[in-house]
Amino acid sequence: MQTRDTDGTTIQYDESTKSLSIEDDGGSILNGQLAVSTTQGGSSDKQIDIDVELTGDDAVVINASIVNHGETATRLGSFEYRAASVAFGSETRIYEHGYQSWSPTASLSVGERFPTEDPDFRPMMLDLDAPRDRRSSSGLTGFVENDRQLVLGFLNHDRFISRFDIDDDANGIHDVRAVCPLEGVLVPPNGRLEIPPLRIDASRSLRDGLEAAANAIGEEMNARFAESVPTGWCSWYHYFTGVTEADVRENVRELAEWDVDVDVVQIDDGYMEAFGDWRSITDGFDDMAGLASDIETAGYTPGLWLAPFYTESGSDVVADHPEWFVSENGELVDGGYRDGSRLFGLDTTHPEVETWLRETFSTVVEEWGFDYLKLDFLFGAALPGDRYDTDATRAEAYRRGLEIIRDVVGEETFILGCGAPITASVGLVDAMRIGPDVDPVWDTAGDAASQPALKNAVRNTLNRQFFHRRLWLNDPDCQLVRETTDLTDAEREAFAALVAMTGGVNVFSDRLAEIDPTGRRLLERSLPPVETGQVVGIEQAEFPDRVVCERPGDDALTVGIFNWEDESRTVTVDPSTYIDDYDAIWDGIAGAVVEPDDVGIKCELPSHGAAIFSFIDGAPPRVTGDADTLTGGSARITEVLGDERSLSATIDGSVVQFDVD
Repeated sequence: MQTRDTDGTTIQYDESTKSLSIEDDGGSILNGQLAVSTTQGGSSDKQIDIDVELTGDDAVVINASIVNHGETATRLGSFEYRAASVAFGSETRIYEHGYQSWSPTASLSVGERFPTEDPDFRPMMLDLDAPRDRRSSSGLTGFVENDRQLVLGFLNHDRFISRFDIDDDANGIHDVRAVCPLEGVLVPPNGRLEIPPLRIDASRSLRDGLEAAANAIGEEMNARFAESVPTGWCSWYHYFTGVTEADVRENVRELAEWDVDVDVVQIDDGYMEAFGDWRSITDGFDDMAGLASDIETAGYTPGLWLAPFYTESGSDVVADHPEWFVSENGELVDGGYRDGSRLFGLDTTHPEVETWLRETFSTVVEEWGFDYLKLDFLFGAALPGDRYDTDATRAEAYRRGLEIIRDVVGEETFILGCGAPITASVGLVDAMRIGPDVDPVWDTAGDAASQPALKNAVRNTLNRQFFHRRLWLNDPDCQLVRETTDLTDAEREAFAALVAMTGGVNVFSDRLAEIDPTGRRLLERSLPPVETGQVVGIEQAEFPDRVVCERPGDDALTVGIFNWEDESRTVTVDPSTYIDDYDAIWDGIAGAVVEPDDVGIKCELPSHGAAIFSFIDGAPPRVTGDADTLTGGSARITEVLGDERSLSATIDGSVVQFDVD
């Protein structure tokens, strides 16, 4: 019997029965067994065994390995921890983590489900190996009921696409399975297969447990991210596939005239003739190298969108090389449906595909000169099916493709992943889209939680914030501020506030000529974003309504309050909830000092609207806020001097005098 006790999480493992019990201070919360299956549909107690070592300092980690004691090689089906005794009842919320960038993610009440995916979108949005008759959470999950909580997560995802299968209804959770599909991996006689470590934490809140799990995953998988977060312009949400070289050049000129502080100009879908034919340029573009060079000369990093692992049925590459794709029984695997075309996933283990990827990205980076790459629909390389390398798992094939790309483009080229298997991407991308496309509407017909809509982007931005600066830089997707969308002023303002306060990639995607002065002012005020924010309440709601951060400049505690409901509501903010003492309160939206009454700060929030308040500690002279930023913090002001009658501040290197009323 092994026992491990770490910060209130106790694990007991009985080697003889493979039984594993998880306890917190209140007693047992999960009780079950470890099991391994073979591709023949069972396991042999005489041939296959499980070795377990319990470790961990701030949580308990199960380090398991599968040992083949037999005289013949054996192919393995899956490794599972099957817990049929679960102490989470009818008041439980389950943190359900989606498979890829666009898959919905949030905590839901037991028995509650995200809307069913359209069959055309299933291959894109879901892990097709996961069961359809129960809830599935990819890579990590968590449960919370009153004062009891539990966070589970596999720590390594470079070989297997792990998940948690959960059977629940309105009465509670009935069983939990931590599943690591082994996909027929061959274990030779006397051989051993290491299973990704399984981290178990019952001692923290759901949010803190997820943050700690993300830290552990990032350390295990050598996460990478830049210190500075990209800002910029993207062509997609105004021009979509109709973009031309002239459109891009027009907006580069407008950017230069506006002189807004952004880094990147990124060309999205529409420059090529078909998904897959990335070097076959459409009639609207003439000289990709010349365009990239002119973008760089204007002072911006040239960026380009590609979907390197995904092709459409009408492309030349499918017609010429059907053997390059993931297949099953001789037929190309269905990768979903988009804009009238069936799509297929590239077999990144095929040696000719490697050559094709190297040639493609050498063209894009070395010949054309694009240094910022948005790589979309990446899940295509991880579709279940047959591959050239019959021993490669889905995760290995996917990562092999990304490793080829990284090798070609080099360490300095910025890679943003999108439509990607989330945890399998760690260490290979600099930033990651963590939600669906924003789109110029709040909601979609039919409430599809994975489809383009600002509401769906907001959901995932809130519930995957803990990945930011732990696994990569988060990308919440583009801001849209032009008046010609169906978004309200409140929705545009709330998303700008959310982007600014969570600190992720900050890109906008309007035709600049159509942005009025109010829209331009809103974009300017969202720059630069804070380093990172913390979402409060993911264990309580699908759409948490609080974000807390330290604002730039003076690190004053700043609180964002959001109304995600479809009706306006009055919100009262009690400063004592967040800070013991303060001398002034700054309203970030209004850009002015606000005075609380006896109950705090009362504000009327419109539907899908926001308010931001910073609590400033310190006697004058001080900077209570900068009206040029939504968070109210000013990295521009480096020194403040003064007395009761006058004040001087150094702003962007220049000394400015103020009279004090």
